[in-house]
Amino acid sequence: MDILKFNYSTLLKRSKSRSYQLQVKELTKVLMTFLKDNSLINMDPFKEDGSIKEDLVIRKSNLTDIGNELFKIYYPRWSNYIDRGGEYRKCKDIRKWFKGSTKN
Repeated sequence: MDILKFNYSTLLKRSKSRSYQLQVKELTKVLMTFLKDNSLINMDPFKEDGSIKEDLVIRKSNLTDIGNELFKIYYPRWSNYIDRGGEYRKCKDIRKWFKGSTKN
């Protein structure tokens, strides 16, 4: 079963608030950059101009085993941190929680 892990357009539609949508856009860019830079995703989430693809959908099959682990365990923690007012631009928090697993 190819489980849905992330749907960019669905997240954007959860609220009409511009600040919420901006936060989702920024969070998605940080997260996708992290996944791509660490070879945890086997697709390109970015358009040629560097922006996020509007129809971005990530499924289990789009991620490496470590990428799937990130979504299962660490992404919810990071998301909760951001929901509590944490700085979403600080991707280092994902790295800290991931404890070097991307180096394996």
